[in-house]
Amino acid sequence: MVKASLDNIVLRLSVLPPRPEVDELRAKAADYRREADAWTSTYPAAEEKERLMKRALKLHAEVAKLERQPVT
Repeated sequence: MVKASLDNIVLRLSVLPPRPEVDELRAKAADYRREADAWTSTYPAAEEKERLMKRALKLHAEVAKLERQPVT
């Protein structure tokens, strides 16, 4: 579920016009995705999964905010 959420965030960011905020969020999404991908070799503790999901939800909110902002 976390991976799918992060993939969705990356997809949404890919259609936004280039600007520093988009680059910053894209970098965060990539970092979070690498963290989630590491779970294939070791299953994460529930707390670790919850922490990453909360960060992904916060990132989702930040992307939604950018999507609503007009490009200047």
